[in-house]
Amino acid sequence: MITAVALDEGPRSEHDGATLEITGPEALTLDETVTRIAAATGRPYRYEPETLEEAFARRWRLGMSGEQIETWISWYQAIERGEVSMVTDVVPRLTGSPATPISDAAWWPSPKTARGTA
Repeated sequence: MITAVALDEGPRSEHDGATLEITGPEALTLDETVTRIAAATGRPYRYEPETLEEAFARRWRLGMSGEQIETWISWYQAIERGEVSMVTDVVPRLTGSPATPISDAAWWPSPKTARGTA
């Protein structure tokens, strides 16, 4: 993706100063995302909704800073409000290949080993 933009020739590229919204091929809820990752990896991932208070308290117990907690929680709130649910054509348009579905991504850590988890 970065290569496609960097190799765009000419004195002025259509990408100069542009913000590219790079997405996967479909918009998913957190529950749908985790369900697909679990099915694709055969690992026991599961989505557990939390109240704002539960989310804050759990992350505080994990030793996260207040700033980290605010950032983490605000991201989930944006997802919940649908603010990051758009799907764009940036990946296929720039690379000539479709965006990779989340179930085909091969970089998922073992359950409960990702940074910031218990």
